[in-house]
Amino acid sequence: MAFGTSQKTSRLFAAEFLIGLDDGDAFRTAGLSYPTKFDLGKSLELPYSAEWFAIAPGAPFGQNPKLGILHPSLMRRARVAFEARGR
Repeated sequence: MAFGTSQKTSRLFAAEFLIGLDDGDAFRTAGLSYPTKFDLGKSLELPYSAEWFAIAPGAPFGQNPKLGILHPSLMRRARVAFEARGR
């Protein structure tokens, strides 16, 4: 789990990466409503269980709490941010 915010997306630090409107299909595939930056320096591991992840009220995305995926075109960007953690 990584911290994500739609605030101050024009300023990125080393361990952060942005998924924005310019990413086209990758933005839509992520299931985001707004351009969002993720800070991989602020992350932790959580078990994929009902204790930590629940289906949204009304189940607008089906019987799965997952809203989107990280598109393959963003993997390099995410890896660079991941490798920058702790620098």
